[in-house]
Amino acid sequence: KEKKEKKEKKEKKEKKAKAEEAAEEAAPATSAATPAAEGEGGRVFLGNLPWSVTDEQIKEVFAKCGEITKIEWLTHADSGKFKGAGFLQFASAAAADAATKLNGNDLDGRAMKVEIATAKKERAGGAAGNSDPGEPSNSIFLGNLAWNIEEETVRAAFKDCGAISRIKWVEKDGEFRGIAFIDFESVEAATKAVALNGVDLGGRPARINFSKPREPRPADPNKPQRTYKPQKEKPEGCVELFIGNLPWSIDDDKITNFFKSAGTVTNVRWLNDRETQEFKGVGFVTFSSTEEVDKAVELAGESIDGRQIRIDYAGQKKEGNGGGNAWQKKW
Repeated sequence: KEKKEKKEKKEKKEKKAKAEEAAEEAAPATSAATPAAEGEGGRVFLGNLPWSVTDEQIKEVFAKCGEITKIEWLTHADSGKFKGAGFLQFASAAAADAATKLNGNDLDGRAMKVEIATAKKERAGGAAGNSDPGEPSNSIFLGNLAWNIEEETVRAAFKDCGAISRIKWVEKDGEFRGIAFIDFESVEAATKAVALNGVDLGGRPARINFSKPREPRPADPNKPQRTYKPQKEKPEGCVELFIGNLPWSIDDDKITNFFKSAGTVTNVRWLNDRETQEFKGVGFVTFSSTEEVDKAVELAGESIDGRQIRIDYAGQKKEGNGGGNAWQKKW
């Protein structure tokens, strides 16, 4: 299933990349020019853009102005959502000046803001605009990715940082949004990756910072507060627990190690969404005895990779009078 999911995502990216290539081939040819350095007038800021804007659409809009050598979209550091703005690097200052003449022109119902960009000083450690990489964690955010970026390219770029446990491509309505999240097996590995902010990935300078954890919602005084321990009576002979609020980086080894003080984990099952096959952040853990379950419950509320684990009884009961080692599940 995982291979099938990766294949589908790859096909979507390739489809979008082909569309871009077709648009570029159909665009009027421009004369070769020596690229203008950023800060010399060749860089243009775009604002008030529609959320659906694409590289090929922008290239078509500014085709008569001159050659565009780089497109950089701006996204929010915490969520990766598009800000509706970006920068264009033209091959010459004259082309950038011509682009500003389109200031106020309509693009899908929005009046574009087009102006010469104010030069921004590059900060140490990566691309401009990333002075605060966020609080260190084992997860990082990748922005400004090419639409046709491949997983192999990303893994190769970070191979010297440390082991990657998961890559999540962000899509909307089935379309890749040019952003992703990577979980490393250690904070040290993620820190090395963040130091590569601005590295070229597929022809674009990648924006890299630590993933910002979701801020907790304000407590509702009228709503019962979440509890991490079971709130119902333990079924007789229960040897299986429901585990919730798990991090995306969880795996069999991590959960087994988490419960090693309670006893022996004999089986682990993770739950995925039936349609998307995305991990739902929950699972079931089976122990070798009901006494070990009692010890495991005491670990409710403890954290794995920054998330407090919720534990409940899975609701197993013996089958028939003789029972033995046969079990029947209620779900």
